[in-house]
Amino acid sequence: MTHKETATLLGILSAAYPRFYANMTHASIAEAVEVWAVMLSDVSFDTAKLALQRLIATNKFPPSIAEMRESIAAIIYTPLPDSGDAWGEVIAAIREYGYYRQSEALASMREPVRMAVQRMGWRELCMSENDMADRAHFLRIYETINQKYGKKNWLIKYPNLN
Repeated sequence: MTHKETATLLGILSAAYPRFYANMTHASIAEAVEVWAVMLSDVSFDTAKLALQRLIATNKFPPSIAEMRESIAAIIYTPLPDSGDAWGEVIAAIREYGYYRQSEALASMREPVRMAVQRMGWRELCMSENDMADRAHFLRIYETINQKYGKKNWLIKYPNLN
């Protein structure tokens, strides 16, 4: 984010929390812009603005830079579903894409879900008549993948936001 964009964000903050920023001097405003610009230099303006709107809607007091970074992370990253929800993702893909649209189905899944499905075989899952066994097998594979690579490494970044 540029200094100009950071100044715009701080302007939004001063409009949302006018009492807090009422007694600031030009020097302290310039210092705040500099600090915020450095601390948010790796974030796009659109993402920062969205995170700020989220904070303004939920906080009674102006956010700190740390709160802003947490809000940005909440927007950009989402944790993976637990194994039951991951199986639901597979079932939804089977219903929507079916046997013949494998590439579209796999593209719709998050990476560890896709890896588990590929190990089992997409077409085999679609053609199977034993849902209980498939579910149990999928859950074991999915948990193994998450243990092997570590759940914290499976945060999904939304490329269109940053």
